[in-house]
Amino acid sequence: MVEQAPLAIFLSPHFDDIALSCGGVAARLSRMGARCVGITVFAAPAPEGVSLSPYAVDMHDKWEKASGATVQAINDVRRDEERAALRLLNMEPVWLDFPDAPYRRGEDGHYFYTSDVDLFGKIAGEERRLLVPKIVAEIRRVVAEHGARGRVRVFAPLGVGHHVDHQLVFLAARRLGPRYGVLYYEDYPYAARPGALEARIAELGMPVQPRLTPVTDMIGLKIAAIARYKSQLDVLFGSSDEMAPAVRGYAQMVAQDAPLVQMAERTWSLPSSYTLG
Repeated sequence: MVEQAPLAIFLSPHFDDIALSCGGVAARLSRMGARCVGITVFAAPAPEGVSLSPYAVDMHDKWEKASGATVQAINDVRRDEERAALRLLNMEPVWLDFPDAPYRRGEDGHYFYTSDVDLFGKIAGEERRLLVPKIVAEIRRVVAEHGARGRVRVFAPLGVGHHVDHQLVFLAARRLGPRYGVLYYEDYPYAARPGALEARIAELGMPVQPRLTPVTDMIGLKIAAIARYKSQLDVLFGSSDEMAPAVRGYAQMVAQDAPLVQMAERTWSLPSSYTLG
């Protein structure tokens, strides 16, 4: 019987988070023979027949300006970008049917997140209670469908920067249990902001252990993957020209205390069970 390749699951709140935060790790694992699957959690398009909030319309305007897409096509454009990026990293894409934060509304019909303050603030109580268990169930379904036989490693966002979608995926990953071997990646580019990573670790209030993965030989591939997300580069980096130097600079900073390593990505190991204050 042929032994099945180990399964690596990368949880991405949005199209682009894998390439941005852990594209080097994904590329390395794939080259080592692991079966790498990227699950984009909030991948559903804007709901049809419903007026978007002014905040969501503004988001669309920025994406369309960068990509040339129409409001109706922007989700398709972002999916095409994701396909191209994950193809470079030799990963299988899986898209869950949850909409992005600015599209989501409560049972009373009101949008949960209508400003940057909301988007990078507290998770709506209704979503913490109802949405997190649904995300957990979908992750477990995907793992089961990909035939994992106990050999699985999940990579999830640490929640640096406090984007509510990243927080929700973090909370879902915490519920998966020890068999999933969850490691938490630094949410880039949020983690590049001075003090953001330290603030998140302090907020968690638990012992954490960093793990460095050398990515010097993978950095070109990672940058090429990030470059596929044309609709996002201006928003994230100011311009496409500023992206590559920023990515290299952060990878060098992460590796600065590791001897003989020029560039690295960092993941974090957390205790398997805790209570977040």
